[in-house]
Amino acid sequence: MSAFIRLKGKGLVALLLAAVLFVLAAIPVSSAESGTSLEVRVKVGSNQMKINGAAVKVQPPFKSAGNVMVPLSVFTNTKGFGAKVQLKNNKIITLTYEKHIVVLTLGSKSATIDGKKVTLAAAPVNKQGVTMVPLTILVKTFGAKQAIDAKTKEIVIKATVASDSTGSQSGIDTDSGKSQIGDSHYKWSMNYPTGLVQDVQFTNGEWISFSDVKGDYYMAISIMEAEDPLDVEDKRDLIKENMEDDETIVDVKTITRSGGSFERIVTKQYDFFYEYRGIQANGYFYTVVFGKQAKSASELNQHAGLLDSFQPKYDSSNKSLKDLARIINGKVVFENKDYGLKIHLPKEWSEDTEDTNPYFYGPDSTSLMFQVNSIKPGDTLEDLIKRKLQFYKDQIVQTYQKDPITTAITWNGIPATLVEYSYTYDKETWWSEYEVYAIKGNNKYYLNYTFEDKDKDTDEVKGVLEEILHGMKVDFSVIEKSFGEIPDPNDTADYQALVTKTSKTDEFSITVPKYWTKGLTDMESGSILFSGYGLDIYIGIDPESSLSELQESMETGFEIREYKVDSKTNVTFAGVNATKYEISSTYSNMRITSYLFENKGKVYLIQGSMNDFSGTEMNRNHFNAAINSFQFTSK
Repeated sequence: MSAFIRLKGKGLVALLLAAVLFVLAAIPVSSAESGTSLEVRVKVGSNQMKINGAAVKVQPPFKSAGNVMVPLSVFTNTKGFGAKVQLKNNKIITLTYEKHIVVLTLGSKSATIDGKKVTLAAAPVNKQGVTMVPLTILVKTFGAKQAIDAKTKEIVIKATVASDSTGSQSGIDTDSGKSQIGDSHYKWSMNYPTGLVQDVQFTNGEWISFSDVKGDYYMAISIMEAEDPLDVEDKRDLIKENMEDDETIVDVKTITRSGGSFERIVTKQYDFFYEYRGIQANGYFYTVVFGKQAKSASELNQHAGLLDSFQPKYDSSNKSLKDLARIINGKVVFENKDYGLKIHLPKEWSEDTEDTNPYFYGPDSTSLMFQVNSIKPGDTLEDLIKRKLQFYKDQIVQTYQKDPITTAITWNGIPATLVEYSYTYDKETWWSEYEVYAIKGNNKYYLNYTFEDKDKDTDEVKGVLEEILHGMKVDFSVIEKSFGEIPDPNDTADYQALVTKTSKTDEFSITVPKYWTKGLTDMESGSILFSGYGLDIYIGIDPESSLSELQESMETGFEIREYKVDSKTNVTFAGVNATKYEISSTYSNMRITSYLFENKGKVYLIQGSMNDFSGTEMNRNHFNAAINSFQFTSK
């Protein structure tokens, strides 16, 4: 995968940034004074907004179904209300102002205001790259007053701005007097790219990109580790690896600037020209890229001063230099505003942004997961832990686990329980988990920190555990406002409940534990998998091949995949003649039972596999009963 994740081109940038960030970037930033009166004036069809008399260019407001739709900047501009904004999944917008939290969704009239669901008169929309929202509902929510100036036809919004109302923009120009940007960890700096806003930054700071409101300009900086000396061709190759396939190289040369000797490559992609500059220093290879919608590459020369300002050094004494570093003192600060979560983890850690819960992973398969659910009525900490430990007992053979250790602790200022648990899948590699359980209000909180047991006494593991227990911050009030009821299916799971699944097409049924069927909706596909913990049962039907062909293919496959056939017998299964195989793996602790047979011109394979670590009495009983329950539904 390329070291650059590039948001290039006018249309693509507008799509991925979902416009709410664009409009914020275009507006000058300065903090409103504490307790000052605020007057905002907007007018339908006018591209000018006035904040206490100062004009600001905006996307013109318009009417939709009788409602005035205004740019989101009416509420986020820090000269005015200064509401904080967060964008999720490119469509869910969360505005925070004083004690108010408003959650809007592009294209939807459904919204949440201070935890209560409401229906908007008009849905937020994206117009020419700017998010437009219904004016009146937000004015009312923010405690402001709205009127019409009879002379100018302007909509006049009046309010008193509180001292804590100023929001932080997604742009980089958030500190007065800052004229340069840089990274104190990776040791680089350059002039502030006027007119551009920060788009995306990797959690470890190795990559950061910027663009303008219209998407006509693009800039990015990439940092790769490069301890060994690189020659000219090596440097150029690293730059080329970061290019997209459809870029055409139009110029290649070495240039010398005050920052050192750079390799320079100019490319063309559609109506954009890009200049890449690469330099090795400080044990890193830095690549700076600047792109512009242009008719010729010569137009890039207008911005040579910005690129020339890049230097592989960082002067911490320079007060005009804004530090964009994500790594401070060897740790990355991870924040999740939905959960009011803030945690410092080693710089080698990353966040899985695709996971539904806050999830972080580090080297050597270490991981940290944070989960919030509604509490089951009447539950106590003891109940939560008792259910979890019973699950381990039911699902993992005793010799594959160690007795858990529970300790009463205080976590984020509330009573909690720490559970230390260890297990193995193969009796060679052991894994440990530190689990934290806590209850606050109507919610329960669960953390799981997993690592290899052999690393338990290392500074790295101890350091992360210390951060979880004493450094990690969770704002419970934010969670209470952000989430409603989130039941945990595990609280009510019945691991003894059975369900019979039937296929009309292939005329069979099978009875299995209900929790094995999670996510299974199609019994007519001819290829069905039921999965438990460390075990599964597969049903495959082939209406075209012969029994002998599949038998030969199956036995050959065992040999190729290093499975050992412990026994092969002729039996009666589901009322028909079948071949039964008992199989073991030569490289894992897995046992497989297979039945191969024919019925009404179709060949069936019923195959169950179970790992030794999951071979508890409960699992073995369910496993054997499920296979033996298979039967044909027609004679």
